Amino acid sequence: MTFATIALAVARKDLMSEWRTRELVPALAQFVVLALVIANFGFQFDAHNATAIAPGVLWMALVFAGLVAFGRAFAAEREQSSLEAMLMTPASPGAIFAGKALAAALLLVACEAVLLPALALFFSVPLSFAVLSAVLLATVGMAVLGCLFAAMVARVRARELLLPLLTLPLWIPFIVVGGQAVQAAMGGAGGTSQATGLLVDLDILFVVLTSLTARFVLDD
Repeated sequence: MTFATIALAVARKDLMSEWRTRELVPALAQFVVLALVIANFGFQFDAHNATAIAPGVLWMALVFAGLVAFGRAFAAEREQSSLEAMLMTPASPGAIFAGKALAAALLLVACEAVLLPALALFFSVPLSFAVLSAVLLATVGMAVLGCLFAAMVARVRARELLLPLLTLPLWIPFIVVGGQAVQAAMGGAGGTSQATGLLVDLDILFVVLTSLTARFVLDD
Protein backbone atom coordinates (compact mmCIF):
# COMPACT_ATOMS: atom_id res chain seq x y z
CA MET A 1 0.00 0.00 0.00
CA THR A 2 1.23 3.46 -0.84
CA PHE A 3 1.72 6.32 1.61
CA ALA A 4 -1.36 8.15 0.32
CA THR A 5 -3.55 5.03 0.49
CA ILE A 6 -2.63 4.39 4.12
CA ALA A 7 -3.13 8.04 5.09
CA LEU A 8 -6.55 8.14 3.42
CA ALA A 9 -7.57 4.87 5.10
CA VAL A 10 -6.64 6.21 8.55
CA ALA A 11 -8.43 9.50 7.87
CA ARG A 12 -11.51 7.62 6.65
CA LYS A 13 -11.53 5.53 9.83
CA ASP A 14 -11.49 8.64 12.04
CA LEU A 15 -14.13 10.43 9.98
CA MET A 16 -16.42 7.40 9.96
CA SER A 17 -16.03 7.10 13.72
CA GLU A 18 -17.02 10.76 14.13
CA TRP A 19 -19.94 10.30 11.75
CA ARG A 20 -21.28 7.40 13.82
CA THR A 21 -20.92 9.13 17.19
CA ARG A 22 -21.48 12.76 16.13
CA GLU A 23 -19.79 13.96 19.30
CA LEU A 24 -17.14 16.45 18.23
CA VAL A 25 -18.44 18.48 15.29
CA PRO A 26 -21.84 19.46 16.78
CA ALA A 27 -20.14 20.46 20.04
CA LEU A 28 -17.55 22.55 18.18
CA ALA A 29 -20.24 24.19 16.05
CA GLN A 30 -22.20 25.17 19.15
CA PHE A 31 -19.03 26.45 20.79
CA VAL A 32 -18.03 28.76 17.93
CA VAL A 33 -21.56 30.14 17.56
CA LEU A 34 -21.74 30.87 21.30
CA ALA A 35 -18.30 32.48 21.17
CA LEU A 36 -19.45 34.77 18.35
CA VAL A 37 -22.67 35.64 20.21
CA ILE A 38 -20.69 36.57 23.33
CA ALA A 39 -18.21 38.61 21.29
CA ASN A 40 -21.07 40.32 19.45
CA PHE A 41 -22.50 41.59 22.73
CA GLY A 42 -19.16 42.08 24.47
CA PHE A 43 -17.52 44.38 21.92
CA GLN A 44 -18.70 47.80 20.87
CA PHE A 45 -18.29 47.94 17.10
CA ASP A 46 -19.77 49.63 14.09
CA ALA A 47 -19.22 49.58 10.34
CA HIS A 48 -15.87 51.36 10.74
CA ASN A 49 -14.14 49.09 13.26
CA ALA A 50 -15.86 45.75 12.55
CA THR A 51 -13.02 44.72 10.22
CA ALA A 52 -10.53 45.34 13.03
CA ILE A 53 -12.44 43.27 15.61
CA ALA A 54 -13.77 40.39 13.49
CA PRO A 55 -10.37 38.78 12.64
CA GLY A 56 -9.42 38.64 16.32
CA VAL A 57 -12.73 37.03 17.23
CA LEU A 58 -12.32 34.59 14.34
CA TRP A 59 -8.90 33.39 15.43
CA MET A 60 -9.85 33.26 19.10
CA ALA A 61 -12.74 30.91 18.33
CA LEU A 62 -10.67 28.92 15.85
CA VAL A 63 -7.77 28.39 18.27
CA PHE A 64 -9.94 27.08 21.08
CA ALA A 65 -11.94 24.89 18.70
CA GLY A 66 -8.67 23.53 17.31
CA LEU A 67 -7.38 22.64 20.76
CA VAL A 68 -10.51 20.59 21.39
CA ALA A 69 -10.42 18.94 17.96
CA PHE A 70 -6.74 18.01 18.04
CA GLY A 71 -6.93 16.96 21.66
CA ARG A 72 -9.38 14.27 20.58
CA ALA A 73 -7.26 13.15 17.62
CA PHE A 74 -5.67 10.25 19.52
CA ALA A 75 -8.48 9.71 22.04
CA ALA A 76 -9.79 6.50 20.45
CA GLU A 77 -6.28 5.06 20.13
CA ARG A 78 -5.57 5.90 23.77
CA GLU A 79 -8.81 4.38 25.04
CA GLN A 80 -8.73 1.26 22.87
CA SER A 81 -4.93 0.85 22.57
CA SER A 82 -5.34 0.61 18.80
CA LEU A 83 -2.31 2.75 17.93
CA GLU A 84 0.05 -0.09 18.86
CA ALA A 85 -1.89 -2.40 16.53
CA MET A 86 -1.57 0.07 13.65
CA LEU A 87 2.16 0.46 14.26
CA MET A 88 2.59 -3.33 14.09
CA THR A 89 1.30 -3.32 10.51
CA PRO A 90 3.57 -2.55 7.51
CA ALA A 91 2.12 0.97 7.44
CA SER A 92 4.72 3.66 8.06
CA PRO A 93 4.29 5.90 11.13
CA GLY A 94 4.44 8.94 8.86
CA ALA A 95 1.43 7.71 6.85
CA ILE A 96 -0.53 7.01 10.04
CA PHE A 97 0.27 10.47 11.34
CA ALA A 98 -0.68 12.06 8.02
CA GLY A 99 -4.06 10.32 8.12
CA LYS A 100 -4.72 11.45 11.69
CA ALA A 101 -3.76 15.04 10.83
CA LEU A 102 -5.92 14.99 7.69
CA ALA A 103 -8.97 13.79 9.62
CA ALA A 104 -8.49 16.39 12.37
CA ALA A 105 -8.02 19.13 9.76
CA LEU A 106 -11.23 18.12 7.94
CA LEU A 107 -13.17 18.18 11.22
CA LEU A 108 -11.85 21.67 11.88
CA VAL A 109 -12.83 22.69 8.33
CA ALA A 110 -16.36 21.48 9.07
CA CYS A 111 -16.30 23.73 12.13
CA GLU A 112 -15.08 26.63 9.99
CA ALA A 113 -18.01 26.06 7.63
CA VAL A 114 -20.21 27.16 10.54
CA LEU A 115 -17.81 29.74 11.95
CA LEU A 116 -17.25 31.88 8.86
CA PRO A 117 -20.90 32.42 7.82
CA ALA A 118 -21.79 33.13 11.46
CA LEU A 119 -18.94 35.67 11.63
CA ALA A 120 -20.20 37.41 8.49
CA LEU A 121 -23.71 37.46 9.95
CA PHE A 122 -22.86 38.81 13.41
CA PHE A 123 -20.17 41.30 12.39
CA SER A 124 -21.43 42.25 8.90
CA VAL A 125 -18.03 41.62 7.30
CA PRO A 126 -17.54 40.30 3.77
CA LEU A 127 -16.44 36.77 3.06
CA SER A 128 -14.19 36.37 0.04
CA PHE A 129 -11.90 33.80 -1.49
CA ALA A 130 -8.93 35.51 0.19
CA VAL A 131 -10.52 35.03 3.63
CA LEU A 132 -11.26 31.37 2.93
CA SER A 133 -7.79 30.68 1.57
CA ALA A 134 -6.09 32.34 4.56
CA VAL A 135 -8.13 30.31 7.05
CA LEU A 136 -7.60 27.04 5.17
CA LEU A 137 -3.86 27.60 4.80
CA ALA A 138 -3.55 28.31 8.51
CA THR A 139 -5.61 25.20 9.26
CA VAL A 140 -3.02 22.99 7.52
CA GLY A 141 -0.13 24.14 9.68
CA MET A 142 -2.22 24.18 12.86
CA ALA A 143 -3.43 20.64 12.15
CA VAL A 144 -0.01 19.04 11.75
CA LEU A 145 1.38 20.78 14.84
CA GLY A 146 -1.72 20.06 16.90
CA CYS A 147 -1.72 16.37 16.00
CA LEU A 148 2.01 16.03 16.65
CA PHE A 149 1.73 17.41 20.17
CA ALA A 150 -1.51 15.48 20.75
CA ALA A 151 0.41 12.29 19.98
CA MET A 152 3.20 13.34 22.33
CA VAL A 153 0.89 13.95 25.30
CA ALA A 154 -1.62 11.15 24.55
CA ARG A 155 -0.32 8.95 27.38
CA VAL A 156 0.35 11.77 29.85
CA ARG A 157 -2.08 12.25 32.71
CA ALA A 158 -2.07 16.06 32.42
CA ARG A 159 -2.54 16.04 28.63
CA GLU A 160 -5.39 18.61 28.73
CA LEU A 161 -2.98 21.09 30.32
CA LEU A 162 0.15 20.20 28.34
CA LEU A 163 -1.42 20.32 24.88
CA PRO A 164 -2.21 24.07 24.97
CA LEU A 165 1.15 24.85 26.57
CA LEU A 166 3.03 23.06 23.79
CA THR A 167 0.81 24.00 20.86
CA LEU A 168 -0.08 27.65 21.35
CA PRO A 169 3.47 29.08 21.11
CA LEU A 170 3.96 27.45 17.69
CA TRP A 171 0.51 28.50 16.53
CA ILE A 172 1.33 32.17 17.10
CA PRO A 173 2.84 32.71 13.59
CA PHE A 174 -0.32 31.30 11.99
CA ILE A 175 -2.54 33.47 14.20
CA VAL A 176 -0.56 36.65 13.52
CA VAL A 177 -0.07 36.17 9.78
CA GLY A 178 -3.52 34.68 9.28
CA GLY A 179 -5.08 37.57 11.19
CA GLN A 180 -3.28 40.07 8.97
CA ALA A 181 -4.42 38.24 5.84
CA VAL A 182 -8.04 38.06 6.99
CA GLN A 183 -8.08 41.71 8.06
CA ALA A 184 -6.67 42.84 4.72
CA ALA A 185 -9.17 40.65 2.84
CA MET A 186 -12.03 42.19 4.81
CA GLY A 187 -11.03 45.67 3.77
CA GLY A 188 -8.41 46.58 6.35
CA ALA A 189 -4.93 47.92 5.82
CA GLY A 190 -2.22 45.83 4.17
CA GLY A 191 -2.11 43.33 1.34
CA THR A 192 -3.16 39.71 1.30
CA SER A 193 -0.59 38.35 -1.15
CA GLN A 194 2.41 38.71 1.15
CA ALA A 195 0.58 37.24 4.15
CA THR A 196 -0.79 34.37 2.07
CA GLY A 197 2.68 33.59 0.71
CA LEU A 198 4.06 33.54 4.24
CA LEU A 199 1.31 31.12 5.31
CA VAL A 200 2.29 28.79 2.45
CA ASP A 201 5.94 28.92 3.58
CA LEU A 202 4.95 28.17 7.17
CA ASP A 203 2.81 25.24 6.03
CA ILE A 204 5.65 23.73 4.01
CA LEU A 205 8.10 24.18 6.88
CA PHE A 206 5.93 22.59 9.56
CA VAL A 207 4.57 19.81 7.34
CA VAL A 208 8.12 18.72 6.56
CA LEU A 209 9.29 19.01 10.17
CA THR A 210 6.31 17.14 11.62
CA SER A 211 6.59 14.42 8.95
CA LEU A 212 10.21 13.83 9.93
CA THR A 213 9.40 13.86 13.65
CA ALA A 214 6.20 11.81 13.59
CA ARG A 215 7.91 8.42 13.32
CA PHE A 216 9.90 9.02 16.50
CA VAL A 217 6.85 10.34 18.40
CA LEU A 218 4.58 7.46 17.41
CA ASP A 219 7.23 4.80 18.00
CA ASP A 220 7.73 6.06 21.56
